[in-house]
Amino acid sequence: MNEKTYKDTKRSHDKSIAEIKGLDDRLNSLAPFELAKLEYLYTKVERHAWTIAGYFRNQAKYYEGMAEVAQGSAYKSLRQDGKSAQDAQYEARVAKGNMLTKASDYDGEYIAWKGWAASYEGARNAIKDMIKGISAEGGS
Repeated sequence: MNEKTYKDTKRSHDKSIAEIKGLDDRLNSLAPFELAKLEYLYTKVERHAWTIAGYFRNQAKYYEGMAEVAQGSAYKSLRQDGKSAQDAQYEARVAKGNMLTKASDYDGEYIAWKGWAASYEGARNAIKDMIKGISAEGGS
């Protein structure tokens, strides 16, 4: 996924969250149709959260790969400049570490969005149970 798709998905996610908040403010007085709509919205934001999590996972993996490239390139360059193998290896690790730091930022976002997706799933299931409860009580 590219950055534009990520931004579009995030915008859609935020719009759906605003709709959820509007319904959630009236949770105790929602009609069954509105509960079903709320369930649908949670399904929608869960899908968005997984898509966003995938974007961040992709970015983390990219920077992890670039860390390996940076280490190899730095090592090769340092050896050509006359550094000993041990010195070049040490200094090349610094280049790798810098890229891994960037990867860790994306990995943290990935984990956070996975958590959001799981919480949306839980909310969706709770609403599903509410709808079943209304049916069991003979409501409509």
